[in-house]
Amino acid sequence: MKRFQLAIFGLVLALIGCRENVAPITKAQDLALVGANLIDGTGAAPIVDSVIVIRDGQIIASGSRETTPIPSDAQVIDFSGKSIIPGLVNMHVHYRGGSDDIKNQFNAQLYYGVTTARSIGSDSPEAVEFLLEANAGRSDFPRAYTAGLGFSHPGGFNAAGRNAPETENEARMLVRKQIALGVQFIKMWVNAIALPGFKIRPEIRAAIIDEAIRNGAVPVAHIDGEADAIQLIQAGLRDFLHTTVLTFGPGGGAPVDNPEPSPEFLRMALENDVVFTPTLSIRQLGWYFAAHPELLDDPSLRAVFNPASLTRWDSPEGRAEVVDADNFEDRKAAFRQLQDFLKRIHDAGIQVAIGTDAGTPNVPFGWGMHREMAIYVEAGLTPMQTIVAATSSGAAQMPPLGEADFGTLVPGKVADLVVLDADPLADIRNTLKINRVMRLGEWVDRPQLLRAE
Repeated sequence: MKRFQLAIFGLVLALIGCRENVAPITKAQDLALVGANLIDGTGAAPIVDSVIVIRDGQIIASGSRETTPIPSDAQVIDFSGKSIIPGLVNMHVHYRGGSDDIKNQFNAQLYYGVTTARSIGSDSPEAVEFLLEANAGRSDFPRAYTAGLGFSHPGGFNAAGRNAPETENEARMLVRKQIALGVQFIKMWVNAIALPGFKIRPEIRAAIIDEAIRNGAVPVAHIDGEADAIQLIQAGLRDFLHTTVLTFGPGGGAPVDNPEPSPEFLRMALENDVVFTPTLSIRQLGWYFAAHPELLDDPSLRAVFNPASLTRWDSPEGRAEVVDADNFEDRKAAFRQLQDFLKRIHDAGIQVAIGTDAGTPNVPFGWGMHREMAIYVEAGLTPMQTIVAATSSGAAQMPPLGEADFGTLVPGKVADLVVLDADPLADIRNTLKINRVMRLGEWVDRPQLLRAE
């Protein structure tokens, strides 16, 4: 024992003697972004001539140059004349294909400043595993959340390849099976897109909601009717996709007689802290490119577009088929009703977030987020309100609810941000004028993502 103690003592002395040869531990250099018009995602007035100090991927200080000290050894980048907003949060995407396909969809999102996205109801167990890896703090991937495979009526919308329980017990078992994979959300399609009446029965909806909440997941529902929305709120659901104005199915694409949400519904949604992600671009982009083919002159947009849809919109015959159809004006009128719904619930104080249904044929990953933001402003929201909906409002819905470390550019949050060459408060379309994108404090190599510039 004594011999062992002496040996240990000698080793300690040796280590002390070698201390001078050990490289000193140095902290990473701080980064200071100065001079930009800072729109921090909280809804507060923009900060002119701002400073954002970033250390180890986290914002440690932000504010005006007059009140925010810049560390003496910081790397300083001058963004005078530019604007900075938080990384965008897309609340409604559907990743398609295998891991290589999803990586391309990731690239498209990062290129356009989407640093967080929620995949909502179409992910296989293999895709879930890959997306959970993406959510583990990788700066080369956008932050990713998933609902795994969603739930539908056995004969209803999206039943094929999804969970389609016929009993409450089966529904609870399938919810637990999804949560065991690591999903954060449980998605239901509660709409009559296939055949009238082919919706998940109310008692099964309630079982899905209850089991999801019991096991720490957030239930989400795709809806197209107010009565369903009220029943779901009563059952405990707080997160809605689409609107109560018929979006799909029989009559979808045609104006409805009474699109106004009822006072009862507005009151119930407000009292229960309901959040809506109306997802309007999927209804507009089915005809919008036919009327605005000039948008497709953008090579970056073409690089992220569904090839089959691109072929259709490139064709004069394909565009004419849409524009000259008897129901073209009806489709535009129905879309205006969806915009009116958005404005009505927002003005009532109901929280709205932004999602696009990216992954569907006419909604490109990344670019579609900017189109959705323009739709919000066209509906009557201000650019500031729209930026809040596209950033902090979505972040607040990610579990653990209300604890997101992203979505705003304030001290303590991670550095997910977008540098713009023009002011989005003057014109929301300026969100497309992207200078740089940062994810977790690292600059994204945008040209490398698409190889389109």
